[in-house]
Amino acid sequence: MSLTDWLLDPSGLTPHGFCLSWLPGLIWLHAGSDAVIGLSYFSIPLALAWFVRRRNDLAYRWVGHLFVAFILACGLTHVFSILTLWMPAYGIEGMVKLVTALLSVATAAMLWPLVPRVLALPTPAQLGRLNAELTRTIEEQEHTTALLRESEAKVLAANSELERRVADRTAELRAANAQLTEALAERAAALEALASSEAEYRASFEAVAVGKVQVDPETGLMLRVNNAFARILGHDRADLAGRVRWPEVLWGEDRAAEGVEFARLLSGEASVYVRELRFRRQDGTPVWGRVSATLVRRAGARLPPLLLAVVEDIDTMHKTALALKESETRLRLAAEGAKLGIWELDLSRGLCWVDRRTAEVTGGTLPAETWFPMAGPEYAAWADWIHPDDREERAAGLKLLQTGAAELVQMQYRVRRAESDPDTAEDGGDWIWLSHRSAIVARDPVTWTPTRATGVLIDVTERAAAEAALREAKSDLELVVAERTAALRQRDLLLREVYHRVKNNLQVIDGLVMMQALQLRDPDGRQALMGLRSRVYALGLVHQQLMTSSDLVTFDIAPFLDELARNILQAGADEDVTLDIAVCPLMVNLDFAIPLGLLVTELITNSLKHAFPDGRGTITIAMRRREEGGVLLVVADDGDGMSATPPAGEDEVGGYRRGLGSAIVKGLVAQLDGTIAMRFDKGTRAEIILPTPAVDVAGIPGGNETS
Repeated sequence: MSLTDWLLDPSGLTPHGFCLSWLPGLIWLHAGSDAVIGLSYFSIPLALAWFVRRRNDLAYRWVGHLFVAFILACGLTHVFSILTLWMPAYGIEGMVKLVTALLSVATAAMLWPLVPRVLALPTPAQLGRLNAELTRTIEEQEHTTALLRESEAKVLAANSELERRVADRTAELRAANAQLTEALAERAAALEALASSEAEYRASFEAVAVGKVQVDPETGLMLRVNNAFARILGHDRADLAGRVRWPEVLWGEDRAAEGVEFARLLSGEASVYVRELRFRRQDGTPVWGRVSATLVRRAGARLPPLLLAVVEDIDTMHKTALALKESETRLRLAAEGAKLGIWELDLSRGLCWVDRRTAEVTGGTLPAETWFPMAGPEYAAWADWIHPDDREERAAGLKLLQTGAAELVQMQYRVRRAESDPDTAEDGGDWIWLSHRSAIVARDPVTWTPTRATGVLIDVTERAAAEAALREAKSDLELVVAERTAALRQRDLLLREVYHRVKNNLQVIDGLVMMQALQLRDPDGRQALMGLRSRVYALGLVHQQLMTSSDLVTFDIAPFLDELARNILQAGADEDVTLDIAVCPLMVNLDFAIPLGLLVTELITNSLKHAFPDGRGTITIAMRRREEGGVLLVVADDGDGMSATPPAGEDEVGGYRRGLGSAIVKGLVAQLDGTIAMRFDKGTRAEIILPTPAVDVAGIPGGNETS
């Protein structure tokens, strides 16, 4: 039997119509149904083929062609079903069905893995919502820009008004200064006589080393100390700061009492406290110090409270008090030669002693060179010689001395002249000014209560008159300075508010971009949004640095680049990618910091994308001053994400071959008036030379380049 006979007329077989008994109704029913089905099957693939041909942007175009072949094969099976009604061409019909079966199996096998991919494609509704959200974000950004421009206009207007007021106040200040200079010249002769004694007194009480300490209230750890405090304890600063707790440097017997005062400060019961206590020196000996401490609570900040303490070394004063008793006789003789009145108090016995000059000042009310009771009539009568307006102040000062609340007491009060009439004395020439200075010279060794005090009286009537005139002139100057200070504070407050609002708006945009990136399934779209988020974060970080700077204009770029780089690494890198940062201090302003921050963001993001396919490596950021001028910025990685030699004619800026990143890097370098060079040796290395910012005044070239 030939192949043609086997396909078209196998021997011994009858047409399919024979099985239907050649009933015309059944035969034409089958023939008509198969004809309609076959024509439909031939029409459907033609429509699919036309649709696939017209839509060149369709994904998975091969699926359409596969369905065209499968449906055409199905149509042929129905055509041959009509043929076999009258001809026994079962062979060729079986071959057509075999081809149809193979196409059916191939279509089913390739269609099921394709279903999840097709379902992952964004629907038109999702794309529409994404478009609407991006449009709303752009509108909000434009609104924020408009608000910023309006705020800048207000700042310029405020600055103009401030400059005008400063000019007016400066003219008034110059006039007042001229009047004050004339007044000072007239009183210079009187002040020269007091200059020597004032200098000696100021040196004895003011030329004392003052220590300063910053303490963590929660742990008691001393965070920072100055050289004066270290010298008081006989330590080096490095041995104390960050290593020793505050109670450890106190004398053991004084720790409990100091702890009580410290607890009152932490609870808010006391705002400040001043206390004299002993410290333990490095050699184990005690040293006396006066501690003035206050707790700084930084509201609204993330940092904890900070305890600030000022420590005065009064150990010499205590030792001097012991030696003072031995030199009492010499002091009295010197006081008589200098026309000083000297008096002493024996607080343990309640007795008082005055010299002859003090007795003369009191008009003979107090007996000279003899001890008399403080509760007696002589001491009470002396109080009547003091001006009524000054008696309360003098009594309060003596009470501080008698109770030991103060080691030294200094005050001035008026006393009636000895030759004046008490009944007719007024505030005119019948009153003299006395400078009263006293100190505790002895204490009880057990209770530490004062037992002996001494002091001097100096006639300072002429100086008091001069000081009154100076105070009046000073009051006028302080009024002018207060008005100018208020205006400057208002300007600073406005600038901080502007920076704060800009930073907050950028944080809102950052949050929206982050939320949108988390919803995207497309890796390229998510990566683009994360790149946008890094740029927005860099802008927000610049405004945060300006908001916390002292002059609201400049800040140090070193901590800014460190925080920026670590944030980018934390947001988009594997745990095995590390940073190596060595940036020299450099003061910059807003115009320099924004493009530099965006430039570093682009270069770091590019390294994270391309340099570390295995998720491991190091990114190096270095900046130093060049000896020949300018600043060298290096951003490098040790990965293998870029080819060693880029193809000829392709752009190599920032490691980008083409696209948005290359344009951004070139534009930022041009904006900074800099140049960039790329090297691809064991990684990608970008070397950027920038001019030194005009606001930076250090100008000290750095050392060797850090690579």
